[in-house]
Amino acid sequence: MKELIGIIAVILTIIGHGFYILDILKNKTKPHVFSWIIWAVMTIIAFLGQWQKGGGAGSWTTAATGLMTILIAILAFKKGSKDITRSDKFFFGGALLAIIPWILTKDPTLSVIIITLIDVSAAVPTLRKTIKSPRSETFMTYFLNIFRHGLSILALERLNLATFLFPTALFFVNLTIALVILKHKLTTRKLGRLS
Repeated sequence: MKELIGIIAVILTIIGHGFYILDILKNKTKPHVFSWIIWAVMTIIAFLGQWQKGGGAGSWTTAATGLMTILIAILAFKKGSKDITRSDKFFFGGALLAIIPWILTKDPTLSVIIITLIDVSAAVPTLRKTIKSPRSETFMTYFLNIFRHGLSILALERLNLATFLFPTALFFVNLTIALVILKHKLTTRKLGRLS
């Protein structure tokens, strides 16, 4: 059963990120390059930590996400947001510096804690950009990510901090970004009806 849930989560990963990639190629979505570089590196590392600690089928979606985020990071260089602020540089630099303690630790659980903190910090530039320009992000990607992270948690073969923390944090990051986009969509519709 966990394998089936893991497969469904991987399919949602591919579909959700597929929408995102298509919107990038159509110039509708402008990924923040700093966020996606950090997410690509951290997601691959998180997968390795989850796998070492027995995540099994629940870690498959993290591996699939890692591959998709690498592709999006590459696209972000060419087609991403050029709106980079001082705070974006601060969070990007902090995320890069936080890689040092991860390298120094040999404990997968501590590594996943550090990586999760880095990954959540990497969301700040995208969240700031999304608040400023909600149409620059693809709602469906974040919406599907909420479900896939929930499913990946259900598919975990061993439930411990190293396997559970990363997908739980990403569940809430995606929920936050989806709500920002949804609020804009609902406000825009309401204003359209008033006109």
